[in-house]
Amino acid sequence: MNTINQTPESSKNYYKQNQIFEDNEVMVMDIETEEEEEIIEPFDPTKIKIDARQITIDLVLNRIKFGEIELSPDFQRESNIWNDVAKSRLIESMLIRIPLPAFYIDATDDNRWIVIDGQQRLTAIKHFVLDKKDAFRLSKLEFLTQFNDKSYDEIPRNYQRRISETQITIYLIEKGTPEELKFNIFRRINTGGLPLSPQEIRHAINQGKATKFLEKLAKSEEFKNATANAIPDKRMAARETVLRFLAFKITYFLQYNATDLDTFLNNAMKTMNNMSDKHFDDLESSFSKAMSAATDIFGNEAFRKRSDISARRMPFNKALFESWSVNLSSLNYDQIELLKLKKDILIDEFIKLNGDRSFIDSISEGTGSIGRVKYRFSKIKELIDKVLNIN
Repeated sequence: MNTINQTPESSKNYYKQNQIFEDNEVMVMDIETEEEEEIIEPFDPTKIKIDARQITIDLVLNRIKFGEIELSPDFQRESNIWNDVAKSRLIESMLIRIPLPAFYIDATDDNRWIVIDGQQRLTAIKHFVLDKKDAFRLSKLEFLTQFNDKSYDEIPRNYQRRISETQITIYLIEKGTPEELKFNIFRRINTGGLPLSPQEIRHAINQGKATKFLEKLAKSEEFKNATANAIPDKRMAARETVLRFLAFKITYFLQYNATDLDTFLNNAMKTMNNMSDKHFDDLESSFSKAMSAATDIFGNEAFRKRSDISARRMPFNKALFESWSVNLSSLNYDQIELLKLKKDILIDEFIKLNGDRSFIDSISEGTGSIGRVKYRFSKIKELIDKVLNIN
């Protein structure tokens, strides 16, 4: 049997060479990229409660077995995106006693741990050890080649014991850590190959009515038609887009005073979790009205910059989505019907607005700043009012 000298550096190199980290994925989306904004909301670091523990994999698997660790909560990406070779290399590292990277877990609810970092690794271990019907066989091992094509039940007991007795480091975010700090903690911790997106983090810390409502609207035909199916929801991009509409319906744009857009969206989800069913019905009705109006007026050019009537179609723009959809949702039936009749005039006026440098800046960079939010919303509102009042 091969013997291996393990050092922290050799462990790191082994993982790098065999890609035993959260894999990157490539997603091509017809969405204009936004410059990521720095979160500047101050917080008191003394309120953060994180406990470091050394436990065995066996204890973690026991929690998984009893449903006390969710590997596929709806805020996460797919939990089983590693192929069998990547899973096999992870299992091999445990068999040859290479230390695993630390795991980060939200343990504010002791009966329901949420994995912040390490979801793919835990899924791979569960798949090999616990999933008897759908178990995978080890393949393309580098050192323990005698175990290629073996399932967990087919490897010797002493190696099974190595897996169950593997010591791992877990960092637990404990009860008492304020909700407003969790988003910042999640962002700082998630620096691996495929970190959670901001919206996935919002879903992690705001489970409840809000998350279900976002999913419903993101899957609606009205939304898909209005956005020309430009926004897949694999990383919750569609749900974040929907949330932007809802946040500005809950807080009128002239009252917007957030230090950054992320904080604004987080607060909107908190508010939604305490809303009545009637309020949700009203929001859904407004959303559907806005999406249908945008489709009828702009077709597949909705929520996109437009410099010329014959210019090629530009990517979907989130800031335009907010300002157009919220303003359209505030109109009554007769006003929307009138805009449909005057849609050529409306589009011409919008093309002219795209010549306003300040407007373009307000939908292109620093889009969460108070001044730019109010500027773009006001300009779209003025444009709509102008067209409605043309005889």
